[in-house]
Amino acid sequence: MTHVTEPAGRHLIAGAWTEGREHFRSQPATGEARSFARGTRDDIDRAALAAEEAFASFGWSSRQDRALLLEAIADEIEARAAAITAVGSAETGLPAGRLDGERGRTTGQLRLFADHIRDGSYL
Repeated sequence: MTHVTEPAGRHLIAGAWTEGREHFRSQPATGEARSFARGTRDDIDRAALAAEEAFASFGWSSRQDRALLLEAIADEIEARAAAITAVGSAETGLPAGRLDGERGRTTGQLRLFADHIRDGSYL
């Protein structure tokens, strides 16, 4: 998968970043408006099919693989921290500190769930 460092409003479908045919402009609380791709029915159909196919294989994956995925998601969120905060703050008007806290809570929970999955005591 291509690593994108700044949220660009593109769609990630079946492991590939795609530009939408339609776009809309954001209406941020502060700062410049951004252009975002609008998903079409075809985009949604392709994404739903890809999710169904991923479930068929990932549903049988090991606990270790599932934990690694959650940790990779947390790592990617943290790698894009500044960009996510900048866009989130502009869009919502919330202060950076609040968004940084929410991000920390989210990545902490992803890692907690990864540990829980590895432990397996819930089985």
